[in-house]
Amino acid sequence: VLAEHPDLQVLIYGRGPLEAELRQAVADQGLAGNVQLMGFADDLPAQLGCLDLLVHPADMEGLGVSLLQASAARVPIIASRAGGMPEAVVDGENGLLISVGDVAGLAAAMNRLLGDAALRAQMGGAGRARVLREFSVDTLCEGNLAIYKKVLAQ
Repeated sequence: VLAEHPDLQVLIYGRGPLEAELRQAVADQGLAGNVQLMGFADDLPAQLGCLDLLVHPADMEGLGVSLLQASAARVPIIASRAGGMPEAVVDGENGLLISVGDVAGLAAAMNRLLGDAALRAQMGGAGRARVLREFSVDTLCEGNLAIYKKVLAQ
Protein backbone atom coordinates (compact mmCIF):
# COMPACT_ATOMS: atom_id res chain seq x y z
CA VAL A 1 0.00 0.00 0.00
CA LEU A 2 2.86 2.37 0.82
CA ALA A 3 4.33 1.79 -2.65
CA GLU A 4 1.17 3.30 -4.19
CA HIS A 5 0.50 5.80 -1.40
CA PRO A 6 3.86 6.80 0.13
CA ASP A 7 2.32 9.66 2.15
CA LEU A 8 -0.17 7.32 3.83
CA GLN A 9 -0.71 7.93 7.54
CA VAL A 10 -2.09 4.99 9.52
CA LEU A 11 -3.63 5.69 12.92
CA ILE A 12 -4.16 2.61 15.08
CA TYR A 13 -6.66 3.07 17.90
CA GLY A 14 -7.05 0.90 20.97
CA ARG A 15 -4.89 -0.89 23.48
CA GLY A 16 -4.20 -4.49 24.21
CA PRO A 17 -1.70 -7.17 25.16
CA LEU A 18 0.06 -6.96 21.77
CA GLU A 19 0.67 -3.20 21.94
CA ALA A 20 4.38 -3.42 22.87
CA GLU A 21 4.96 -6.02 20.17
CA LEU A 22 3.16 -3.82 17.63
CA ARG A 23 5.23 -0.77 18.61
CA GLN A 24 8.39 -2.81 18.14
CA ALA A 25 7.23 -4.12 14.75
CA VAL A 26 6.47 -0.57 13.58
CA ALA A 27 9.97 0.51 14.62
CA ASP A 28 11.68 -2.59 13.17
CA GLN A 29 9.93 -2.16 9.82
CA GLY A 30 10.85 1.53 9.64
CA LEU A 31 7.20 2.58 9.64
CA ALA A 32 7.30 5.18 12.43
CA GLY A 33 6.82 7.96 9.86
CA ASN A 34 3.63 6.35 8.57
CA VAL A 35 2.09 4.56 11.55
CA GLN A 36 0.97 6.09 14.84
CA LEU A 37 -0.41 4.11 17.76
CA MET A 38 -3.11 6.34 19.21
CA GLY A 39 -4.26 4.29 22.22
CA PHE A 40 -7.83 4.87 23.37
CA ALA A 41 -9.59 8.00 22.16
CA ASP A 42 -12.40 9.38 24.29
CA ASP A 43 -13.36 11.66 21.41
CA LEU A 44 -13.20 9.02 18.66
CA PRO A 45 -16.41 10.19 16.92
CA ALA A 46 -14.90 13.67 16.59
CA GLN A 47 -11.66 12.24 15.17
CA LEU A 48 -13.35 9.93 12.67
CA GLY A 49 -14.38 12.74 10.35
CA CYS A 50 -10.70 13.49 9.70
CA LEU A 51 -10.07 10.01 8.27
CA ASP A 52 -10.14 9.03 4.60
CA LEU A 53 -11.23 5.51 5.52
CA LEU A 54 -11.53 3.17 8.47
CA VAL A 55 -9.87 -0.23 8.20
CA HIS A 56 -11.02 -2.96 10.61
CA PRO A 57 -9.67 -6.37 9.54
CA ALA A 58 -10.58 -8.16 12.79
CA ASP A 59 -11.11 -11.92 12.83
CA MET A 60 -14.02 -11.59 15.26
CA GLU A 61 -16.17 -8.66 16.30
CA GLY A 62 -19.68 -7.93 17.44
CA LEU A 63 -21.64 -5.30 15.59
CA GLY A 64 -18.81 -2.82 16.03
CA VAL A 65 -19.97 0.55 17.29
CA SER A 66 -16.87 2.18 15.79
CA LEU A 67 -18.03 1.02 12.36
CA LEU A 68 -21.40 2.70 12.83
CA GLN A 69 -19.67 5.82 14.15
CA ALA A 70 -17.44 5.88 11.06
CA SER A 71 -20.46 5.55 8.79
CA ALA A 72 -22.24 8.35 10.65
CA ALA A 73 -19.14 10.50 10.03
CA ARG A 74 -19.26 9.69 6.28
CA VAL A 75 -16.10 7.57 6.43
CA PRO A 76 -16.01 4.50 4.17
CA ILE A 77 -14.99 1.24 5.83
CA ILE A 78 -12.91 -1.80 4.96
CA ALA A 79 -13.76 -4.68 7.29
CA SER A 80 -13.58 -8.45 7.51
CA ARG A 81 -16.51 -10.75 6.84
CA ALA A 82 -16.54 -11.77 10.49
CA GLY A 83 -19.00 -11.59 13.35
CA GLY A 84 -21.40 -8.68 13.11
CA MET A 85 -19.26 -6.55 10.80
CA PRO A 86 -21.27 -7.41 7.67
CA GLU A 87 -24.30 -5.98 9.50
CA ALA A 88 -22.56 -2.60 9.61
CA VAL A 89 -20.77 -2.75 6.25
CA VAL A 90 -22.62 -3.56 3.04
CA ASP A 91 -19.96 -4.56 0.51
CA GLY A 92 -19.79 -2.01 -2.28
CA GLU A 93 -22.29 0.34 -0.61
CA ASN A 94 -20.68 1.93 2.43
CA GLY A 95 -17.39 0.09 2.27
CA LEU A 96 -15.65 -3.08 1.24
CA LEU A 97 -15.62 -6.48 2.93
CA ILE A 98 -12.63 -8.79 2.80
CA SER A 99 -12.13 -12.37 3.88
CA VAL A 100 -10.56 -12.90 7.30
CA GLY A 101 -6.79 -13.09 6.97
CA ASP A 102 -6.73 -11.99 3.31
CA VAL A 103 -3.74 -9.62 3.39
CA ALA A 104 -3.63 -9.22 -0.41
CA GLY A 105 -7.37 -8.48 -0.47
CA LEU A 106 -6.94 -5.93 2.31
CA ALA A 107 -4.13 -4.17 0.45
CA ALA A 108 -6.16 -4.17 -2.78
CA ALA A 109 -9.20 -2.72 -1.00
CA MET A 110 -7.09 -0.03 0.64
CA ASN A 111 -5.43 0.90 -2.65
CA ARG A 112 -8.80 0.99 -4.39
CA LEU A 113 -10.36 3.41 -1.91
CA LEU A 114 -7.26 5.50 -1.31
CA GLY A 115 -6.95 5.99 -5.06
CA ASP A 116 -10.56 7.03 -5.65
CA ALA A 117 -11.78 10.08 -3.71
CA ALA A 118 -15.13 10.06 -5.53
CA LEU A 119 -15.81 6.46 -4.51
CA ARG A 120 -14.84 7.26 -0.91
CA ALA A 121 -17.27 10.19 -0.90
CA GLN A 122 -20.04 8.07 -2.44
CA MET A 123 -19.56 5.25 0.08
CA GLY A 124 -19.26 7.72 2.96
CA GLY A 125 -22.56 9.36 2.04
CA ALA A 126 -24.26 5.99 1.64
CA GLY A 127 -22.95 4.91 5.03
CA ARG A 128 -24.35 7.97 6.77
CA ALA A 129 -27.73 7.52 5.09
CA ARG A 130 -27.79 3.85 6.13
CA VAL A 131 -26.96 4.59 9.77
CA LEU A 132 -29.67 7.24 9.94
CA ARG A 133 -32.17 4.89 8.28
CA GLU A 134 -31.40 1.57 9.99
CA PHE A 135 -29.64 2.34 13.27
CA SER A 136 -31.48 5.39 14.60
CA VAL A 137 -32.91 5.25 18.11
CA ASP A 138 -36.45 5.26 16.67
CA THR A 139 -35.70 2.37 14.30
CA LEU A 140 -34.07 0.29 17.03
CA CYS A 141 -36.92 0.97 19.47
CA GLU A 142 -39.52 0.05 16.84
CA GLY A 143 -37.67 -3.22 16.19
CA ASN A 144 -37.54 -4.08 19.89
CA LEU A 145 -41.20 -3.16 20.34
CA ALA A 146 -42.19 -5.43 17.44
CA ILE A 147 -40.33 -8.34 19.05
CA TYR A 148 -41.99 -7.71 22.44
CA LYS A 149 -45.45 -7.59 20.82
CA LYS A 150 -44.77 -10.84 18.98
CA VAL A 151 -43.62 -12.58 22.18
CA LEU A 152 -46.60 -11.28 24.16
CA ALA A 153 -49.02 -12.44 21.45
CA GLN A 154 -47.80 -16.03 21.80
